[in-house]
Amino acid sequence: MPQWSRRRFIGGAFGLATLGSFAAACGGAGNGASAGGTGAATASGSAGASGGVGGASSSASAGARAAGLVDADLIKQRYGLQPFAAAPVPPSVKPVTLNPQDPTIFSKVPLTDKVVFVTIDDGIEKDPAFIQMTADFQIPLTISLADTLIRDDYAYFEKLYQTGVVSIQNHTVNHPLSMPDLSYQQQLDEIAGQQTKLEKEYGTTPYIFRPPGGNYNSVTREAVHGAGLKGMMLWKEAMEINDMEYQTSDHSLKPGDIILCHFRGPAQLKGTTMVQMMTNLYRHIQAQGFTVGDVTKYV
Repeated sequence: MPQWSRRRFIGGAFGLATLGSFAAACGGAGNGASAGGTGAATASGSAGASGGVGGASSSASAGARAAGLVDADLIKQRYGLQPFAAAPVPPSVKPVTLNPQDPTIFSKVPLTDKVVFVTIDDGIEKDPAFIQMTADFQIPLTISLADTLIRDDYAYFEKLYQTGVVSIQNHTVNHPLSMPDLSYQQQLDEIAGQQTKLEKEYGTTPYIFRPPGGNYNSVTREAVHGAGLKGMMLWKEAMEINDMEYQTSDHSLKPGDIILCHFRGPAQLKGTTMVQMMTNLYRHIQAQGFTVGDVTKYV
């Protein structure tokens, strides 16, 4: 259950009623983007009920999804898609075991169910329509935020967090793509400094680190440990404007894959909006017969 900051508590009373260039560099595979998850695999749980709508917490959202309250007509009208089926119940033992003493590096979760995980980095784009989209679909999203890109509008990500389906993780203070070139203290300052900022702004304590550009070295891992985080999350696919970059030759999703996206808008997407890009992503996921899970329930 996410912790509540003072602003989150106050803002939650209003809900979503008031809702009406890093691009190329961040998508790079980096030093570890193809690394696999390091935890032991277990069988996933039984299938859950489908559907869902907004709520002030993850549990409220799950209850709404189980009640089948996602508006299929609205989803079709606004996005030309169907609601996602609910992911199977996560296993009682997480398939990826994180080690705070030696932070685990993972880019997928060992699963057999057709579940993938959507992660979004940076924070350069702050499109209010994407908050509405998140509330409409009610699928879990994990966002890794860099302070230099969100500090002009912390409240935007607060509203996104209030949808109840978003978890917040660490992506450094200044988004240095050259992390391996930095000293231990410099890397620690980037990671630990962002922990402090995210805890202050959102009342949540991240436990996963996403290295900018996927670039890291052994010193980064030491700094992640020093900052109190437990794992480093990479990816298997990266979403572009209309399609995904795959790391496999067959260009298809696999169970447990982690998908990388970015908060991007028309300036970075050649005129395409964040909502249009994410609609394209969701279409690809659905066309391949997958649904979306909450990576924090598996890692």
